[in-house]
Amino acid sequence: MSSTASREEFMAWFDAYLDALNAHDIPAVLEFMSDDVVYTDMAVGERMEGRATTGDFLGRMATNVSTDYRFDNEQVLIDGESFALVWTMSGTKDRGHERVPATGRRFGVPGVSIGRLRDGKVVEQRDYWNMAGFLVQVGLMPAPQGAAPTTN
Repeated sequence: MSSTASREEFMAWFDAYLDALNAHDIPAVLEFMSDDVVYTDMAVGERMEGRATTGDFLGRMATNVSTDYRFDNEQVLIDGESFALVWTMSGTKDRGHERVPATGRRFGVPGVSIGRLRDGKVVEQRDYWNMAGFLVQVGLMPAPQGAAPTTN
């Protein structure tokens, strides 16, 4: 995809990207990324460089978080080769590890991905999402006093 791609072309590209994520097909997700992609998950404080490292990180979603996670598109903003994607990640916290165990509880967490494309591939993506809200929803952290109840 180029900077001259139409909104419809970008939306078709993004739909296919989300389809791969929602299928938990990490090799297919990586086909949307450049070899030198820089992927940063701001909520967990991890920065990955390259497709292999990014694939390892994304693959841990199904083994450490949820077997049924999915991303639902809420809004897409496009400016040339820059993008912002507003989404909700939902699923069941049925997977875990020593620091963040499985609880069997459902979650629905809003987030935003901001990035750049080059030649139709993601070259940079930063994800921002509500870690505290996630931990409250899955029962691993009490809601802050006076906070509005979370829903999922």
